[in-house]
Amino acid sequence: MLSSGYFQVIISMLIWGSVGVFVRYADQPADVIVFVRVFSAFVALGLYMLLAKQPFRFLRWRWTVAAGLVLSLNWLFFFKAIQATTIGNAVFTYYLAPVFSIIWARLFLGEHLERRAFYALGLAACGLALMLSSYELSFTSSDFLGILFGLTGALFYSLVVVLAKYLTDVPPLTLVLVQMGVSSLVFLPTVLLSPPTFSTVGLMSMLTMGVIHSAFALGLYFTGLAKIKVQHASILSYIDPVSALLYAYLFFAEIPGPYTLAGGGLILVASVLIIRRGNSNQHESTNSL
Repeated sequence: MLSSGYFQVIISMLIWGSVGVFVRYADQPADVIVFVRVFSAFVALGLYMLLAKQPFRFLRWRWTVAAGLVLSLNWLFFFKAIQATTIGNAVFTYYLAPVFSIIWARLFLGEHLERRAFYALGLAACGLALMLSSYELSFTSSDFLGILFGLTGALFYSLVVVLAKYLTDVPPLTLVLVQMGVSSLVFLPTVLLSPPTFSTVGLMSMLTMGVIHSAFALGLYFTGLAKIKVQHASILSYIDPVSALLYAYLFFAEIPGPYTLAGGGLILVASVLIIRRGNSNQHESTNSL
């Protein structure tokens, strides 16, 4: 049976796969989208913790604040990538992050790189290459900047994963609340200097990203991450772009080509390898008791 940690990470990835849809409907500059998203998440999560009497333990505050700063930059560059180039280019360059995560986990967390992790990562990388081959990458200034933004966002995203693993002793809800608060403070000046005008659809899209994609999904993700290896979470994160293709079809009638479908299949196989390995490890640990 699938452990709760893997289930929580998978659900969070399926939620995050729909971000591109809401960014399109938001129709605002990237910094405004990030601010509304994180501030609404901060308010929603803060009220929940207050009403549910959840404990707030502010441990390792320097690293926790740093995690909030990294998270805000991650979203800023990802949203800029979506606005500068196609969603396909933005999403798939952004999700090179697991490569960085596995490297950081080895360097900073001392995680042993399993052989199966290399196989799964290779499959995921091949799948990603197949998916990208279905897009025409013309290096005009806008496309080049979009891809650069996506890669920069990927770097910050990988640091989010590693910092979250390092801060496993910090309660997940506390970690998310502090991250949302720090991110709100980072982007507050830009909103105050140039107050935006919102449409109803745009505002609802950003509030949804705040409450569901940030407060709920981040808490779910960090809770699951504390139970599994960074390597496993990194491979499972490829579910995000695969689900993004499904959402693109449902909302914008974008039909993926054969290379995209083949690439998505390889990514799913890689995810299954990691899940089976995780369950095998847990079974061995149980038998040894």
